[in-house]
Amino acid sequence: MRSLTEGGLLLLALLALGVSTADGAPKPVVQWQIKAAPAKPVKAGAKFTVSITGHIDPGWHLYALEEPPGGPVATEVALTDGDPADLLRVEEAKPHVLPDPVFQKPTKFFEGSAGFTLYLQAARETAPGPGTLRVLVRYQSCNDRVCLPPHTDTIPVELTLAQ
Repeated sequence: MRSLTEGGLLLLALLALGVSTADGAPKPVVQWQIKAAPAKPVKAGAKFTVSITGHIDPGWHLYALEEPPGGPVATEVALTDGDPADLLRVEEAKPHVLPDPVFQKPTKFFEGSAGFTLYLQAARETAPGPGTLRVLVRYQSCNDRVCLPPHTDTIPVELTLAQ
């Protein structure tokens, strides 16, 4: 008789929790969207912002950008290599701070939605015209009983670069 691997056990747990798609693959509990991006062309070297929001399924939460040692995986926001801008810093909406039942320590987290503002600078050597930023968000989501493994989503942000 075969034993279940950790991945198989996780899939069974997710299916039991109802976190799956029609094809049986785990369904992300956070859906990302662009809240604000530059409407006008961005000049080479100019600073600009992009805001993203994660909509979190009921009963789940997403952790903040900074977490205590031995706690959950903190959310990370980055760009892919070769994007037409550099990420200068990221600010988050104010998270809740409460003892986490899974980690047994105070953590910072978001329920319902999580907002992040990215402060960026357009690359100086980028050719003018349409471009795409690929915002990477790596996060861990938990409910009051289980934590999913860290997951990375890619959010494409269309923008136009000017001379």
